[in-house]
Amino acid sequence: MNLHDVAQVFATDEEAHEALLRARWPKGVRCVACDSDRISRVTSKGKTGKVRRVLECLECGFQFTATSGTLFHDSHLPLRKWFMAIALICEAKKGLSALQLSRHLGVQHKTAWYLNHRIREAMQDKDAKPLGSEGQVVEIDEVNIGGKKRNLGVKAGKDSKIKVLGMVERNGRIRLKVIPDAKKASLQPAIEANVSPNARIATDGASVYATFIPPERHAVGVHEDELWNHGTVRVTRTIDGAFSLLKRGLVGSYHKLSNDHIEAYLNEFCWRYDRRQQQPLMFDALLGNVAKGKPLTYKKLTREVF
Repeated sequence: MNLHDVAQVFATDEEAHEALLRARWPKGVRCVACDSDRISRVTSKGKTGKVRRVLECLECGFQFTATSGTLFHDSHLPLRKWFMAIALICEAKKGLSALQLSRHLGVQHKTAWYLNHRIREAMQDKDAKPLGSEGQVVEIDEVNIGGKKRNLGVKAGKDSKIKVLGMVERNGRIRLKVIPDAKKASLQPAIEANVSPNARIATDGASVYATFIPPERHAVGVHEDELWNHGTVRVTRTIDGAFSLLKRGLVGSYHKLSNDHIEAYLNEFCWRYDRRQQQPLMFDALLGNVAKGKPLTYKKLTREVF
């Protein structure tokens, strides 16, 4: 569902509210306190004239709203703007900056930044099975992000780089994880946690991989030889293409990233990459995740509280 579809399907806040109820409770609204299905709807207007839609449990008397206890929690933005933001982020192949989102929605930059991160919080596959579970080839490589430090010298730039480990199935899913360095102690736990023992693994010529990947599962490609013989890199072509797309997004949309929120941006990239062939279904999937996610407060996001 693109931005035009959102404007057509959810023309009013009432329609957006009904869509949120269906996304959060596909089998009917249930009380968040006692799980009863005996729910009464109460509609009123506040002092500002804004319509307030409250759900009341007829069993325990608890009152709640469609957004209570979700990533929508405590948001004063109309649901239609939330839905537009979700559609825009789903459609943005290389990501969407908070400044650009603020222009599209007509909100303050701080509001757009907070909104962006709450949607990113829902772009995670927490119960995803390991890569290569069905015996696929998983390509593995590392990439450095950032690192520019003006007037501080080359060493300061190298020290500030963020190293990311990439693991991707050919024609399949991807995982990106921040690692401290490219040594065995850092690579092996990350790979074992995300790659199935059934997978065949393809890497470049870095010798560190041969120290813990069995040779019968390991294909090594030397880029210099590949370029000489074939004119292109073959063994790690998929992960190199994914890294290229990631860097284009960082340079073109975000310009730079810090260690504070790098995992959220990587999760967003992986979530969208895994669904690149399912564009029409991305909006509904992400809306469901946002509706079922836990609240993310601004103070927790900015590390003011932990």
